Amino acid sequence: MKLHRRGKWLGAILAGAGLSLTLVFLPSMGASMGAATTRPATTVTPGGTFYSSQAWGTLADNFNPYVASASAAPGTHSCLYQSLFYVNGYTGKYTPMLGTKLTWKSPLELDVTTRSGVEWSDGTPFTAADVAFTFNYLKTNPTLDLNAIWKSSLKSVTATSPNTVAFKFSKPDTPEAVFILYGTDGAQTDILPQHIWASITSPATYANATPVVTGPFTVTSFSTTSVVYTKNPLSWMKPYIDKVVFSSADSNTTAELGLENGTVDMSYDAITDPKATFLAQSPENHIFWPIADMNYLYINTMAKGPFSDVNFRKAVAYDMNPTFLAQRAYFGALPGGTGGMEAALVPGQVKAWFPRSLKSLEWTHSVKTARAILKAAGYKWSSSGALESPKGKVYPTYKVLIGGPGWTDYISQAENIANELKYLGITATVEQEVWSTYFNDFSLGKYTFLLCWGNGNGPTPYGQYFYLFSPSENAPIGKVANGDYERFTSPTITNALASYASSSSHSVQLADMQAIEKVVLTEVPVVAISGRGNWLVYQTRTFTGFPSASDPYNDGSASDAEGSMLTYTYVHLNS
Repeated sequence: MKLHRRGKWLGAILAGAGLSLTLVFLPSMGASMGAATTRPATTVTPGGTFYSSQAWGTLADNFNPYVASASAAPGTHSCLYQSLFYVNGYTGKYTPMLGTKLTWKSPLELDVTTRSGVEWSDGTPFTAADVAFTFNYLKTNPTLDLNAIWKSSLKSVTATSPNTVAFKFSKPDTPEAVFILYGTDGAQTDILPQHIWASITSPATYANATPVVTGPFTVTSFSTTSVVYTKNPLSWMKPYIDKVVFSSADSNTTAELGLENGTVDMSYDAITDPKATFLAQSPENHIFWPIADMNYLYINTMAKGPFSDVNFRKAVAYDMNPTFLAQRAYFGALPGGTGGMEAALVPGQVKAWFPRSLKSLEWTHSVKTARAILKAAGYKWSSSGALESPKGKVYPTYKVLIGGPGWTDYISQAENIANELKYLGITATVEQEVWSTYFNDFSLGKYTFLLCWGNGNGPTPYGQYFYLFSPSENAPIGKVANGDYERFTSPTITNALASYASSSSHSVQLADMQAIEKVVLTEVPVVAISGRGNWLVYQTRTFTGFPSASDPYNDGSASDAEGSMLTYTYVHLNS
């Protein structure tokens, strides 16, 4: 259900604790090491076919890891291709993948040691040259650079030995450095085989029908409703299971029924009232919903009409009732976006990053206040109660854009948002689009109100704010924005992001984040609606070894995102 972008912030975890830039990554990486890539098990029965199902719609016969997330077949990122490191958005830990060690040679050069003994699925050795090729390939083919890596401070990427890659930067930028090494969930920086892709002259349209990979599986068969992956005998990762089957369900409800009858092992679904409708049905039904993000009502500040007016946006914020919206969508499982979360902070960040001095700027649900803001700004109401512009023009019906099909939490929230807007005299309808169209439309700014998640989540607000407000993520309507879907920038925010990224002082970084929080609360480019978990849902009738609150080796990643590669490697048949 989501494209989740979160790699930007990892370097800030240790930098934010006050360590100097050159100590952010120690050669051993021990301070932030995640789960091992091969897990010992005393009694493991190998074999079995693992079934993953979601409401993907018609599957694309495309295994190109550098097309937009919705355009690649599920499993492309979680079974086939690998980044240098997997970053856990819930714990902040990272797992070595094709990279094994990071060493800062200077504030402007980061060396990555690549994994030895790795082969591509056609038997060709993997080397550091493949890594350097991949990054430079993105530079020469900017349509593939989904994370705008080469618009950052990255200056050059060079293989200096068969197992070492040097990343050089034009300025110190620790968060940027590690973002580059991972990418983002759904658009991670996957390493390509140079001996295959060097001859691909039109990579943006290349369907990659027979992918050559380092991941634990290879493609066996494809149809528009399912993809089958079989264990890759040459992969350095050694899964216990034999196969992974991805099937496209008609809806989340269909996938849930598959979980309950044992024909589906794992899905990704914000189940309605999970305690009553799913968990209570069987002790073998489980959810892992770590809160690592927020749902936002994006207000397109470049759209026609009142959307560029801060008074209109602030009135909308006061008009929303996040507690009610969250309860209706998640039945108490996730919180509403109130208090410090109104500054676009995830719940776990509020205590450390949101000061009491800003509490007076928080908006609280009040239709009376919302209407007073509009009236003071010159807005009017017609005799029928419809909101009018200061010039007396009645506004048209607006749409609240959501994705789907079957996204029951978003359907609930969007319908109730439309109802809330009625109190301001705004008529709104819900427009639900299939995932690929939805992704295209919000990336191009073709909406007025948008319900969507944030990007760049992590233990500090930096990543979220970067993707929400950085000019590098912005684009005019009609051009693809990698982030900043609301098309809002601020000199204060831009300067604060730059200051944070170039500093290793916690006090400086704290002041930078608080400067951004103040702008969010006063300019209202987005309205925090509710917390957002990763929606991992699974049953243990056949397999065990899933991530959980007690063993969060991944962050509840969607089944087609790289975190689930660890799941497919660790799960095994019940003995």
